[in-house]
Formats: sequence, C-alpha cells, structure tokens
Amino acid sequence: MGDRLAMVAFPWLVYRSTNSAFSTAVMLALYTLPYVLFGTVAGVFIDRFNKRSLMVLADVLRAGLMLAVPLAARVWLPGVFLLSFLAASASVFFDPSKYALLPEVVAGPKLLRANSLLATTENLTDVVGYSAAGFVAFYLSTSSAFYADSATFLVSAAALVFMSYRPAPRETERHGRTGVAHEAREGLTYLMRHKGLAANTAVLMALAISGGASYPLTFFYAAKIVGGDARSFGLIEAALGLGYLLGAVALAWAANRVAKGVAMTLGMAVMGAGLAVVGAVTTLSAALIPFFVIGVANAAAIISVDTYFQQTVPERLSGRVWGIRFTLTQTMYAVSVLAGGALAGKIFVPTLFIACGALVALPGLVGMYITSVRRA
Repeated sequence: MGDRLAMVAFPWLVYRSTNSAFSTAVMLALYTLPYVLFGTVAGVFIDRFNKRSLMVLADVLRAGLMLAVPLAARVWLPGVFLLSFLAASASVFFDPSKYALLPEVVAGPKLLRANSLLATTENLTDVVGYSAAGFVAFYLSTSSAFYADSATFLVSAAALVFMSYRPAPRETERHGRTGVAHEAREGLTYLMRHKGLAANTAVLMALAISGGASYPLTFFYAAKIVGGDARSFGLIEAALGLGYLLGAVALAWAANRVAKGVAMTLGMAVMGAGLAVVGAVTTLSAALIPFFVIGVANAAAIISVDTYFQQTVPERLSGRVWGIRFTLTQTMYAVSVLAGGALAGKIFVPTLFIACGALVALPGLVGMYITSVRRA
C-alpha cells in the first residue's frame, strides 16, 4: 500500500519539477532497470541464502531510502533518481524471493488458490493505496507519501519476521559450493531447455516490450487528457487495482479448474482490447471502465503464468529461474517504458494507447496457437 503512494508520488514529483515527459519516463523505467542489471545474480543469492532474511533486509533498506527522498528533492533532484534506483535494486532481491518462497509454504495443489488470495490481498491495497495516493499528493504533499511508504516497509519486515517458515536445508548446504556464473548458467539452461517455460517466457517478453509503454502513457493520459492532477492518476490506478482484485478473486474461486495457458493468452488479448478502448475515450469517468477490464484480464494472465512457473521449477533452481525471467521480461519492459515516455511528448497519447493495445493483444493471440503455451 505504501508502494502505491510512492508510485504516484515519484513520477508526479519529477514531472512537476521538470515538465519533461522523457524525464518522467526515465523515473518510471528506473523501477525496472535493476532487474536488467542484477536480476540474474540476485537469483543465485536467493537460492543460496534464507529467502525470508533477504526479504526482511530489503524492506529495512527501502524504508531508509524512502525516508531520504523528500530531502533529496529539496537539495538535489538527481538524488531522487538515485534513491529510486537503489530502492528498486533492493526490490530485485525481494520480489523473486517472494515468488520462490511461496511453494515452500503452500502445498502444490493449493498453489493457484494461494497465488490468487495473495494477489487479492495485494490488489485490495492497490485500490486503497492508489486512491489515497492521488489525494495525499494533491492535498498534502509528495513528502507525506514517501514518509508513509517508509513506515510500511517496516510493517512488512515485521510481518515476515513473525511468519511461520522453515527454510529448505539445501539453501545453506549449497552455499559456496560453486561459482555465481556457473549457478546462473544452470538456471538459464534449465529455463531454455524446458519447452513450456521457454515458450511461456517468450510470450511474456513479447507482452512486456509491447505493454510496458502503457505505464507512462497512463500517467500522461491522466496528466494531459482527463484531469491534469495526481488525483486522476490515482483513480485510474485504483480502477486497475479493483479489476485485478476481482480477477484474482474469480481465479481463486475457479482454482485448478482453469487452464492456465488459456487464461494467460486470453487475458493478454482482452488487455489489448481494453487499452485500445482507452484511446477512444477522453473523460475520466468513461476511462475508468476499460481500465477496470484491463485489471481483470491482467489478473487472469499474470496469476496463471506465475503459478505455472512455481509448479514447474524445482526448489533448488527457483531463485535463479525467477531472477532470469525477471531480467528478460524487465529488460523488454524498461525499453518499452522509455519509448512510451519519449513518444508521449510527440504523439497524441490516445493514439499511442490504440497502437499499444494492438501490440499487447498480439502475443496473446499468437500464444493461443502455441501448444506448449496453451496447454500449460
């Protein structure tokens, strides 16, 4: 929930300070750049060490970094970019650890429902967090958003400390046995040789390179087309979160009756259609409906593919395979975010949304005809 405050406050702070679409896109891309640089190496360390301990350390580091953002904004604006990059670098260890740890806590047959319930909780906070973020940034200050985010990282760290979890013995037994490069290659080899994982990752990379642009475009759509303030951006993100929440609840209810490959590819196709519809409307009230539908479709696609990965990758390789997948997809995503921000300064944003929607739908439609993806 605190992250949602920061994800509204960061781009709004930069856009208000620079009035530059590209500078704002750089800020948004900094969330993904550390995955490009460190994702594979982080996966090796995640497999070597206690996953919960790494997550707690990442939370404590991010709490301190967020606390420093308001000061940096007053004295040296480039420091805001640096702090954002460092916070995202800590997330490189947190996010794959979270996905790799879950199968150790929850039995395999219950994994899809567990992922759906986890997503339900996270996206309930999305709805509240994004809604609150726009109003906090507008009526109070962006500094208040960063202070609140810092506090929530400490809450997260405390929750992890009290979580019931016994690490797999192999985590400590393997420590130091082989080199980092060797272990990273082992994870990459497994990913590339597993037909289902390789095809699945290729589809996700295609989605990332086509859909990443929608993130900065959504910000500029709120800033230039439908509202012009942080409240509009917060409400749009809340609509996405509410849609994701509904999709996650529906998937938790359906559980293993859903074919994961079909849910993923169909979800991508619907996401693309929703983005195209956004480009055809110019009022906030009308835009909230397709953004809600995009959220539902996003839940169907992402939860399904994450569960497939967790059920397919063995524990001893989970950190590395997740790290490599994050690296590959986030590289595509970062390029797309920068491209979207750069084009937003030159081309009418609704037109870009229509083009983005067509590109997002394409991987889903193609994936329906790839047997190893559709039957996952």
